[in-house]
Amino acid sequence: MQGPVGGQNLRDIKPPLEMPQPLLPYFISGTVILGFVAALLWHTLQKRRHPLSTAVTDETETPLAHEVAYEKLSAIEASDWLTRGDLETYHTQIAYVLRQYINARYQIPALALTTTGLRQAMLRAEIAAPHVERTRQLLASCDMVKFATYQPELTEASARIADARWIVDETKSLVP
Repeated sequence: MQGPVGGQNLRDIKPPLEMPQPLLPYFISGTVILGFVAALLWHTLQKRRHPLSTAVTDETETPLAHEVAYEKLSAIEASDWLTRGDLETYHTQIAYVLRQYINARYQIPALALTTTGLRQAMLRAEIAAPHVERTRQLLASCDMVKFATYQPELTEASARIADARWIVDETKSLVP
């Protein structure tokens, strides 16, 4: 509609101004995506560079579970805990070594289980009943000294090492 209004001709409205598109959000998004891709690529290359370096070990370097147990039992036997009457430490160490052996030999978390829980886990792992029962008896005896202040005779206490060795002897060659 053109016509004189107050002596002036009306003109059509101006189109909207073209605003330049802001590039900063695109730049930031692109940088983040590029950084993520670079980190993923670097991580993948690092895995390929060291494929199984921590998982594969040389068998000659790692002693067998029964060898470690024998060595630690010999150290306990050579200690003076029994001769000076420190029966609690003596029994605690024997139980600890036996639990470490079971953990290493059968992959049962023996150090985190009670004696009853360990017995049940060993039975679930289908370990022979005589071995499970002898282990339970030994650990129960050690528990009595550690927690119930039971004071065994020296001959009875020294037999604990023989019991622990018997368990290791009997189970070292069995297929887990």
